[in-house]
Amino acid sequence: MFFRRKTSSAAALESGGESVSRPPKEKLSWLEKRDRRRRRRKLFEEILGWILVPGFAYLIYLGVKSIGGIPKELIDFGNELIGIIMKGGASR
Repeated sequence: MFFRRKTSSAAALESGGESVSRPPKEKLSWLEKRDRRRRRRKLFEEILGWILVPGFAYLIYLGVKSIGGIPKELIDFGNELIGIIMKGGASR
C-alpha cells in the first residue's frame, strides 16, 4: 500500500523521460546450460556434504555415548571382517 513498486514507465518518466534498456540476455547453448546446472548441483552437493557428514558423525558419537560404549561383539565382528578382507578370503 504505502511502498508500491514503480513500473518501468513511471521510473523512466521520473528519471528524465528516457527509458532505460537492459542489455540483451546472453543466449546459451544446451551444453553451456548443462555445464552450469552441473556446476550448481556439484556445489550444492559439496555444501550439503560439509553439513551432513559432521552431523551424522556427531549423532553416531551421541548414540555410542548413550549406550555406554561400543559392545564387544561389534568390535569382534569388525575385526573379523577386516581380517577376511586383508587375507583376500572374500574373493571368488
